[in-house]
Formats: sequence, structure tokens, C-alpha cells
Amino acid sequence: MQIRCYHCQKPYALGKEAMHAALDLITTENLSHYDAPCPHCRRVNRVFSQGAATRCTEWKPTAAEKPAEE
Repeated sequence: MQIRCYHCQKPYALGKEAMHAALDLITTENLSHYDAPCPHCRRVNRVFSQGAATRCTEWKPTAAEKPAEE
């Protein structure tokens, strides 16, 4: 997934494994975004869960990671 840093405006990529790990973290901890650090300026960029999920169509949450429905 290509990301453009909000601070230094340089593009960088998050690999498939990194995006899957981010989506797993978002799902397990019920977060609205993932903090992706820029490798150039080292500042944090927010990757929102809705945008990440639409770009990683092959990612599926596992049964242990699904939030419990009450």
C-alpha cells in the first residue's frame, strides 16, 4: 500500500505483511486507525481501518480475532 507522508510529503510503501499485521491489530484492539511511521522523517501517519480494509481485499480476520458480538 502506497502512503504519502502528511509531514514531509514523501511516498513510502507498506508491504502486504505489514498491512495484514496492521489490520489484525486494528481488529483485535478495536481501533479506528493504525500509526504507520514514515521511514524518511520518522513521524507517524494514520492509516484508517476503512481505507486499509478496502485496499487489502485478500485479508480475512481469523475466528480468534473477530470481536465478540454481545
